[in-house]
Amino acid sequence: MSAAANTSNYVPLAPTEIQKTFLESGINKVAFIRHGNTAPASNDFERTLTDLGRSQSIVAGASYGIELYPFSDEALCSSAPRCVETANLFLNSILEEKTRQQDEVGEYVIPNLSLQPQLYDGTMQPAGSRLFAKIGYAPLRSYLENEIIDDAEAARIVLGGYARSSLDIIFDVAKNCKLQKPPTTDSGRTLLFFAHAVYLPSAALSLAAALDCHDGLELILDTNTKEAEGYCINVDNENVDDVNVTLLCRLTT
Repeated sequence: MSAAANTSNYVPLAPTEIQKTFLESGINKVAFIRHGNTAPASNDFERTLTDLGRSQSIVAGASYGIELYPFSDEALCSSAPRCVETANLFLNSILEEKTRQQDEVGEYVIPNLSLQPQLYDGTMQPAGSRLFAKIGYAPLRSYLENEIIDDAEAARIVLGGYARSSLDIIFDVAKNCKLQKPPTTDSGRTLLFFAHAVYLPSAALSLAAALDCHDGLELILDTNTKEAEGYCINVDNENVDDVNVTLLCRLTT
């Protein structure tokens, strides 16, 4: 766990300073969302959603997505088509649901998708591919605390590097929002982060660790992240000790 929890831009900052940067940017939540079910492809990057995956993404938006609104102006997304499609379906389904509920849709703003190639490229490391072929879809703890020491060390290196890169991207968004806009007076906004199984929880784990959210670490380590589900880290508390992590669970499709 320790290697995956290491950070780069975060290292010099105390948890209270990290929390302050988010809150001054108007971001009070960061939601980490895995892409929906995919079809096989000869080229992994080109994998697209199945009908089930599309349904999962739509249901996710119409269920827990509504609760995450409003969003920051920018949503972070792996450049892989399966993540981009998940994000677009997720966001559009929120608009449709708000329309169905006769909410004020005029104020609903879909965030710009900021495609991040490194959120995909970071999953394509040979050691990571070898471990995934061996362990498969499993809780993060199965990788980081594997009984085979060499595998556990390889997982810490690969997932730790992915987590550090992800946190740099997330923190840059928060800092840029802080520079460009004064703090808002509303209830805060959610920064969305769409990425891949196993790697996505490593990013969530590192943010929770940087904020000293110890209960959240155990939750993330022990959860096998399902398709079109994930984690929400809530930093909107007066005391950094009250930062918490919740699971994002869609309705069954």
